[in-house]
Amino acid sequence: MPFVLCYTREGPETYPDHNYPGHTALNCDLYHALHLAISDDGVHYTPLRNNTGILFPDAVYSAGDRKGVTKTLLDPWLFRGPDGIIRLLCVRRNQNAPDPDTLGYIMLYKTEDLVHYTLERYLPVMHGHEIRHPECRFRDGLYHVRFEADGNGYTVESTELYSFFHLLSSPSTGETPAAIFNIPGCVPGNVLSITDDEADTLRGCLGRIFHTETGTAELTVHANASLPDHLPGVTCFYSDDSVHIKPVIWDAKALSSVDTSRPGAWHIPGKVQQKAWPFPIPINFGDDPTLQFLGMSDPCITAYHGRYVLTSTGSQHIHLRIADTPEATFSQPPITISRLPLQPGETFTGTWAAELHEIDGTPYLFTAICPGGEWTRVKACVLRCQGDISNPDDWETPHLCVQKDGRILEPNGISLDMTWFRDNDRDYVIWSDRIIHYESEPLKADTANLFIATVDPASPWQLTSDPVCLLHPRFGWDRCETEVDEAPCLLRKDDMLYVTFSGSSTAMGDLYTVGLMTAKSGEDLLNPAVWNVVPYPLLTTESAPNQYGPGHNCFITDPETGDDFMVYHAIPHDADDRMMHRQPGIRRVHWTKCGLPCLELTPDEDLNPDLTDTELTLTVI
Repeated sequence: MPFVLCYTREGPETYPDHNYPGHTALNCDLYHALHLAISDDGVHYTPLRNNTGILFPDAVYSAGDRKGVTKTLLDPWLFRGPDGIIRLLCVRRNQNAPDPDTLGYIMLYKTEDLVHYTLERYLPVMHGHEIRHPECRFRDGLYHVRFEADGNGYTVESTELYSFFHLLSSPSTGETPAAIFNIPGCVPGNVLSITDDEADTLRGCLGRIFHTETGTAELTVHANASLPDHLPGVTCFYSDDSVHIKPVIWDAKALSSVDTSRPGAWHIPGKVQQKAWPFPIPINFGDDPTLQFLGMSDPCITAYHGRYVLTSTGSQHIHLRIADTPEATFSQPPITISRLPLQPGETFTGTWAAELHEIDGTPYLFTAICPGGEWTRVKACVLRCQGDISNPDDWETPHLCVQKDGRILEPNGISLDMTWFRDNDRDYVIWSDRIIHYESEPLKADTANLFIATVDPASPWQLTSDPVCLLHPRFGWDRCETEVDEAPCLLRKDDMLYVTFSGSSTAMGDLYTVGLMTAKSGEDLLNPAVWNVVPYPLLTTESAPNQYGPGHNCFITDPETGDDFMVYHAIPHDADDRMMHRQPGIRRVHWTKCGLPCLELTPDEDLNPDLTDTELTLTVI
């Protein structure tokens, strides 16, 4: 029988940061969330989502509070009611402190699959007192509830779950059975027995996905016909019941022995192939010392007229790298296509997160200008090319992005990371926007939110609708140290739109994470209600060994296999475990059985080295 453990984590109060003294990130933002682990025997438990949280309470924004208050949860407890539905009890907190708004209450969630949770209500228990360690069991037609307050234990038995305050008993004693789980930092809640189907769903949606089986291939040809130039690949099967077709190198000697002049069958051995990339990917910086110092942040590869163009964050000299394959762009020397003039008294102007897009046959470079390298002054802009993208003379000077009435985009703050896409004959841009309180001392900034608007395709720096806020930082994982949602990027599959974004601290780059929101193609994308946000991050420091703070990604289709690749940056650490500069990486996007992109497959999870042998049955008729 399978079992699920719910728990939170404990550890050092703050995340260490050697590079930016004075920056403080509270680990409770990440640790005090619902974590799950799964077991087949009730003894050995495997943490899901790499021992990171899967349910975080929403931050609370009140009148006049533009940054909101980060909420955390403690003391999770899972139980199954008489209707068969699993529910979760927990206590909401203000990070490491009691939450004055919910003193005396227990949070109650319900879940159909242990993956998706809906907050049902707050159960009133003991007004004005902090409740801890709630428990609930249903047996003999009664809910048996226990909790602690003021150091005392209380018990309640009731036929009604939602309101039992009037039945509150006197203090009582009680203990949660002791257990030891070999999970780093685990603070256990409880263990619940689950069905095989529930366990399969948990593993498929929240577990590591890995290659489990390799199929074989078949090919039929007519007598005296030539073998096709491109022989079939094989289907690889994965732990969540998803599949992926991979190319194969078929044995040349065995193929040469095939006699196509007569009917028969031949069995051709082969080796399954995969693309894998080192991290970090080596970069050709040319002779620009500024680029060498910066490393590479925010890499973006775009297919353009049969070739591929790499852009990134850089200096005031905007660069392109152009090659015949996506991977080869990193080894190409940078081509300077625009030199931004320095303003009086400035020695440096940065350009952030450049993206090349072709709109109705015209190339545009979406980027942001950062005068003096000061992040508080960065503004989104667009450059238009009237000819050859590699010729600096064919590029116009940057057009600052403006609202539909001509006012600059976010005059009271910053705008950056703008991306463009077209859906249902409407042109959209999504970007990150943040209000800065320039008059404050020390300087204060609001949250960095994601906005969407329509634009004029002939001048995509010109909005044609009012900006609409799609997302503001809601969870501990996109509010840790700094409340940031930025770097939106679109990935399409069938009739669905998947927009990844990066959240949490940009200064303490190890904390950077990749989140996801989805919508259906053809919907009114200016309506926030059509967008669904996955409540946990899809890619974190824990996802990939020795790649810290992965994020700010783009997607590109591999011209050889048709696979979706994710291009991103992450941070390596030096021998003293200190952060280095951001560096680029590439990995294949795997489409899971539950319909989400998996961004964290390691090479060995993508292709098991022990499962690379396969066979082609070639039949001549």
